Amino acid sequence: MKIKYLGTAAGEGIPALLCNCEICKKSRALGGKNLRARSQALIDDILLIDMPPETYSNFHRYNIDLLNIRYWLVTHTHSDHFYKDELAYTSNGVYAHHYDDWHGIDIYGSIDLKESLDKVINTEKHKKYMRYEPKLPFVKFTCNEYDITPLKANHGTENPFIYLIEKDGKSLLYAHDTGLLLEETLNYLKTSNLKLDLVSLDCTAGSMMDYHYPLHMCLGWNIKCRDELLTSNLADQNTKFVLNHFSHNGTDVVYDDFRMIADKYGFITSYDGLEIEH
Repeated sequence: MKIKYLGTAAGEGIPALLCNCEICKKSRALGGKNLRARSQALIDDILLIDMPPETYSNFHRYNIDLLNIRYWLVTHTHSDHFYKDELAYTSNGVYAHHYDDWHGIDIYGSIDLKESLDKVINTEKHKKYMRYEPKLPFVKFTCNEYDITPLKANHGTENPFIYLIEKDGKSLLYAHDTGLLLEETLNYLKTSNLKLDLVSLDCTAGSMMDYHYPLHMCLGWNIKCRDELLTSNLADQNTKFVLNHFSHNGTDVVYDDFRMIADKYGFITSYDGLEIEH
Protein backbone atom coordinates (compact mmCIF):
# COMPACT_ATOMS: atom_id res chain seq x y z
CA MET A 1 0.00 0.00 0.00
CA LYS A 2 0.97 3.60 -0.53
CA ILE A 3 -0.22 6.48 1.62
CA LYS A 4 0.04 10.09 0.50
CA TYR A 5 -0.56 12.79 3.09
CA LEU A 6 -2.46 15.61 1.38
CA GLY A 7 -2.83 17.66 4.56
CA THR A 8 -1.27 17.23 8.00
CA ALA A 9 -2.67 19.93 10.32
CA ALA A 10 -5.46 20.14 12.86
CA GLY A 11 -8.54 22.28 12.36
CA GLU A 12 -6.82 25.66 12.23
CA GLY A 13 -4.16 24.68 9.70
CA ILE A 14 -0.57 25.93 10.04
CA PRO A 15 -0.23 28.86 9.81
CA ALA A 16 -3.73 29.53 11.08
CA LEU A 17 -5.89 32.31 9.72
CA LEU A 18 -5.41 35.69 11.43
CA CYS A 19 -2.85 34.20 13.82
CA ASN A 20 0.35 35.88 14.93
CA CYS A 21 1.60 33.21 17.34
CA GLU A 22 5.26 32.20 17.16
CA ILE A 23 4.44 28.83 15.53
CA CYS A 24 2.45 30.49 12.75
CA LYS A 25 4.94 33.31 12.21
CA LYS A 26 7.88 30.89 11.96
CA SER A 27 6.01 28.42 9.71
CA ARG A 28 4.90 31.25 7.44
CA ALA A 29 8.45 32.56 7.18
CA LEU A 30 10.05 29.18 6.51
CA GLY A 31 7.40 27.92 4.05
CA GLY A 32 7.79 24.54 2.34
CA LYS A 33 7.11 21.56 4.62
CA ASN A 34 6.27 23.93 7.46
CA LEU A 35 2.99 24.92 5.77
CA ARG A 36 0.21 22.47 6.60
CA ALA A 37 -3.32 22.10 5.23
CA ARG A 38 -5.94 20.31 7.30
CA SER A 39 -5.63 16.54 7.51
CA GLN A 40 -6.43 14.33 4.53
CA ALA A 41 -4.80 11.23 3.06
CA LEU A 42 -5.00 9.14 -0.09
CA ILE A 43 -4.31 5.40 -0.26
CA ASP A 44 -3.07 3.93 -3.56
CA ASP A 45 -4.61 6.87 -5.45
CA ILE A 46 -8.14 5.41 -5.13
CA LEU A 47 -9.07 5.39 -1.42
CA LEU A 48 -9.53 8.86 0.11
CA ILE A 49 -9.62 9.53 3.85
CA ASP A 50 -11.60 12.59 4.96
CA MET A 51 -12.70 15.74 3.17
CA PRO A 52 -11.39 19.00 4.69
CA PRO A 53 -12.16 22.42 3.18
CA GLU A 54 -8.87 22.16 1.25
CA THR A 55 -10.04 19.13 -0.75
CA TYR A 56 -10.60 21.18 -3.91
CA SER A 57 -7.20 22.87 -3.73
CA ASN A 58 -5.46 19.62 -2.71
CA PHE A 59 -6.64 17.90 -5.86
CA HIS A 60 -5.11 20.66 -7.99
CA ARG A 61 -1.99 20.87 -5.83
CA TYR A 62 -1.22 17.16 -6.28
CA ASN A 63 -2.79 16.66 -9.73
CA ILE A 64 -5.45 14.27 -8.42
CA ASP A 65 -8.53 13.53 -10.51
CA LEU A 66 -11.54 12.90 -8.28
CA LEU A 67 -13.07 10.83 -11.07
CA ASN A 68 -10.37 8.21 -10.44
CA ILE A 69 -11.18 7.84 -6.74
CA ARG A 70 -13.41 4.88 -5.94
CA TYR A 71 -13.79 4.89 -2.15
CA TRP A 72 -14.06 7.53 0.55
CA LEU A 73 -13.63 7.00 4.29
CA VAL A 74 -14.79 9.65 6.74
CA THR A 75 -13.44 9.56 10.29
CA HIS A 76 -15.95 11.92 11.93
CA THR A 77 -18.20 14.92 11.33
CA HIS A 78 -16.02 17.81 12.50
CA SER A 79 -15.78 20.24 9.59
CA ASP A 80 -11.98 20.01 9.23
CA HIS A 81 -12.49 16.33 8.35
CA PHE A 82 -15.92 16.42 6.75
CA TYR A 83 -16.71 19.61 4.85
CA LYS A 84 -19.98 18.33 3.50
CA ASP A 85 -21.00 21.42 1.47
CA GLU A 86 -18.33 20.62 -1.12
CA LEU A 87 -20.32 17.54 -2.15
CA ALA A 88 -23.16 19.72 -3.41
CA TYR A 89 -20.91 20.69 -6.32
CA THR A 90 -20.46 17.10 -7.49
CA SER A 91 -23.99 16.83 -8.85
CA ASN A 92 -23.95 15.68 -12.48
CA GLY A 93 -25.46 17.93 -15.14
CA VAL A 94 -25.31 21.30 -13.38
CA TYR A 95 -22.19 21.65 -11.23
CA ALA A 96 -20.30 18.75 -12.82
CA HIS A 97 -20.33 16.98 -16.18
CA HIS A 98 -18.90 13.54 -15.59
CA TYR A 99 -19.56 10.69 -18.00
CA ASP A 100 -22.69 8.56 -17.55
CA ASP A 101 -20.82 5.28 -17.06
CA TRP A 102 -18.58 6.70 -14.34
CA HIS A 103 -18.19 4.23 -11.47
CA GLY A 104 -18.98 6.87 -8.85
CA ILE A 105 -17.71 6.98 -5.28
CA ASP A 106 -18.69 4.80 -2.34
CA ILE A 107 -18.58 6.81 0.89
CA TYR A 108 -18.19 5.04 4.23
CA GLY A 109 -18.46 6.37 7.76
CA SER A 110 -20.62 6.23 10.85
CA ILE A 111 -24.35 6.86 11.02
CA ASP A 112 -23.47 10.40 12.17
CA LEU A 113 -22.93 11.41 8.53
CA LYS A 114 -26.35 10.47 7.25
CA GLU A 115 -28.33 13.61 8.06
CA SER A 116 -25.63 15.88 6.62
CA LEU A 117 -25.20 13.82 3.47
CA ASP A 118 -28.94 13.62 2.87
CA LYS A 119 -29.00 17.41 2.65
CA VAL A 120 -26.37 17.67 -0.09
CA ILE A 121 -26.83 14.37 -1.96
CA ASN A 122 -30.57 14.64 -2.40
CA THR A 123 -31.50 13.67 -5.96
CA GLU A 124 -31.66 10.20 -7.48
CA LYS A 125 -29.11 11.16 -10.12
CA HIS A 126 -26.70 12.46 -7.50
CA LYS A 127 -27.22 9.38 -5.31
CA LYS A 128 -26.43 7.17 -8.28
CA TYR A 129 -22.82 8.39 -8.30
CA MET A 130 -22.23 9.43 -4.67
CA ARG A 131 -23.30 6.44 -2.59
CA TYR A 132 -23.20 6.44 1.19
CA GLU A 133 -23.13 3.30 3.32
CA PRO A 134 -23.01 3.71 7.11
CA LYS A 135 -20.80 1.27 8.99
CA LEU A 136 -20.60 -0.08 12.52
CA PRO A 137 -17.47 -0.16 14.67
CA PHE A 138 -15.52 -3.43 14.73
CA VAL A 139 -17.41 -4.82 11.73
CA LYS A 140 -14.99 -5.47 8.87
CA PHE A 141 -16.17 -4.78 5.34
CA THR A 142 -14.60 -5.25 1.92
CA CYS A 143 -14.41 -2.82 -0.95
CA ASN A 144 -12.55 -4.14 -3.94
CA GLU A 145 -9.10 -5.27 -2.74
CA TYR A 146 -9.35 -3.57 0.68
CA ASP A 147 -10.54 -5.02 3.97
CA ILE A 148 -11.51 -2.10 6.20
CA THR A 149 -12.46 -2.13 9.86
CA PRO A 150 -13.86 1.00 11.52
CA LEU A 151 -12.60 1.18 15.10
CA LYS A 152 -13.92 3.37 17.88
CA ALA A 153 -11.96 6.59 18.32
CA ASN A 154 -11.62 8.58 21.52
CA HIS A 155 -12.85 11.90 20.17
CA GLY A 156 -15.58 14.52 20.45
CA THR A 157 -18.41 13.34 18.18
CA GLU A 158 -21.05 10.71 18.84
CA ASN A 159 -19.54 7.92 16.71
CA PRO A 160 -15.98 8.83 15.66
CA PHE A 161 -13.90 6.24 13.82
CA ILE A 162 -10.29 5.45 13.19
CA TYR A 163 -9.57 2.86 10.49
CA LEU A 164 -7.68 -0.40 10.10
CA ILE A 165 -7.01 -0.90 6.39
CA GLU A 166 -5.68 -4.20 4.98
CA LYS A 167 -4.64 -5.16 1.48
CA ASP A 168 -2.49 -7.99 0.07
CA GLY A 169 -1.09 -8.92 3.47
CA LYS A 170 -0.26 -5.31 4.40
CA SER A 171 -1.99 -3.33 7.14
CA LEU A 172 -2.32 0.34 8.04
CA LEU A 173 -3.78 1.86 11.21
CA TYR A 174 -4.96 5.42 10.55
CA ALA A 175 -5.58 6.93 13.99
CA HIS A 176 -6.82 10.54 13.55
CA ASP A 177 -8.51 12.23 15.45
CA THR A 178 -8.24 10.33 18.70
CA GLY A 179 -6.68 10.33 22.11
CA LEU A 180 -5.05 7.19 23.45
CA LEU A 181 -6.58 4.05 21.96
CA LEU A 182 -9.71 2.95 23.73
CA GLU A 183 -9.48 -0.38 25.55
CA GLU A 184 -12.10 -1.98 23.31
CA THR A 185 -10.23 -0.80 20.20
CA LEU A 186 -6.93 -2.14 21.49
CA ASN A 187 -8.59 -5.42 22.47
CA TYR A 188 -10.03 -5.79 18.97
CA LEU A 189 -6.60 -5.25 17.46
CA LYS A 190 -5.11 -7.84 19.80
CA THR A 191 -7.52 -10.46 18.45
CA SER A 192 -6.73 -9.62 14.81
CA ASN A 193 -3.44 -11.57 14.66
CA LEU A 194 -2.03 -8.71 12.60
CA LYS A 195 1.41 -7.20 12.47
CA LEU A 196 0.83 -3.56 11.58
CA ASP A 197 3.06 -2.27 8.78
CA LEU A 198 2.29 1.43 9.26
CA VAL A 199 0.67 3.32 12.14
CA SER A 200 -0.31 6.95 11.64
CA LEU A 201 -0.86 8.64 15.01
CA ASP A 202 -2.48 11.90 16.07
CA CYS A 203 0.10 14.36 17.45
CA THR A 204 -1.98 17.49 17.84
CA ALA A 205 -0.06 18.73 20.90
CA GLY A 206 3.42 18.29 19.42
CA SER A 207 6.37 17.50 21.65
CA MET A 208 4.53 17.60 24.99
CA MET A 209 5.10 14.50 27.10
CA ASP A 210 1.69 14.78 28.77
CA TYR A 211 -1.53 16.50 27.72
CA HIS A 212 -4.60 17.81 29.55
CA TYR A 213 -7.00 17.15 26.66
CA PRO A 214 -8.03 13.47 26.29
CA LEU A 215 -9.36 13.62 22.70
CA HIS A 216 -6.04 14.15 20.91
CA MET A 217 -2.45 13.02 21.51
CA CYS A 218 1.01 14.41 22.12
CA LEU A 219 4.48 12.92 21.61
CA GLY A 220 4.49 11.36 25.07
CA TRP A 221 1.18 9.62 24.37
CA ASN A 222 2.46 8.54 20.94
CA ILE A 223 5.35 6.83 22.69
CA LYS A 224 2.92 5.16 25.11
CA CYS A 225 0.71 4.03 22.23
CA ARG A 226 3.66 2.62 20.29
CA ASP A 227 4.91 0.77 23.39
CA GLU A 228 1.44 -0.72 23.86
CA LEU A 229 1.33 -1.94 20.25
CA LEU A 230 4.84 -3.40 20.52
CA THR A 231 4.07 -5.12 23.82
CA SER A 232 0.90 -6.56 22.31
CA ASN A 233 2.92 -7.93 19.38
CA LEU A 234 0.88 -5.78 16.98
CA ALA A 235 4.01 -3.97 15.81
CA ASP A 236 7.72 -4.68 15.59
CA GLN A 237 10.97 -3.00 14.57
CA ASN A 238 9.80 -2.95 10.95
CA THR A 239 6.57 -1.06 11.67
CA LYS A 240 6.64 2.54 10.47
CA PHE A 241 5.19 5.04 12.96
CA VAL A 242 4.15 8.37 11.47
CA LEU A 243 3.05 11.42 13.48
CA ASN A 244 0.39 13.64 11.95
CA HIS A 245 -2.39 16.18 12.65
CA PHE A 246 -0.45 19.06 14.23
CA SER A 247 -1.98 22.15 15.83
CA HIS A 248 -0.33 25.55 16.14
CA ASN A 249 -1.36 25.33 19.82
CA GLY A 250 1.05 22.42 20.24
CA THR A 251 4.70 22.61 21.29
CA ASP A 252 7.57 22.60 18.76
CA VAL A 253 5.18 21.80 15.90
CA VAL A 254 7.04 23.79 13.24
CA TYR A 255 8.12 20.97 10.91
CA ASP A 256 11.82 21.90 10.89
CA ASP A 257 11.85 21.83 14.70
CA PHE A 258 9.61 18.84 15.36
CA ARG A 259 11.29 16.54 12.84
CA MET A 260 14.56 16.65 14.79
CA ILE A 261 12.74 15.77 18.02
CA ALA A 262 10.66 12.98 16.45
CA ASP A 263 13.74 11.48 14.78
CA LYS A 264 15.32 10.93 18.21
CA TYR A 265 12.33 8.78 19.20
CA GLY A 266 12.17 6.85 15.94
CA PHE A 267 9.04 8.52 14.54
CA ILE A 268 8.47 9.82 11.01
CA THR A 269 7.13 13.39 10.91
CA SER A 270 4.45 13.86 8.29
CA TYR A 271 4.27 16.85 5.98
CA ASP A 272 1.91 17.79 3.19
CA GLY A 273 2.82 15.69 0.15
CA LEU A 274 4.68 12.94 2.04
CA GLU A 275 4.35 9.52 0.35
CA ILE A 276 5.19 6.24 2.09
CA GLU A 277 5.02 2.77 0.54
CA HIS A 278 4.76 -0.15 2.92
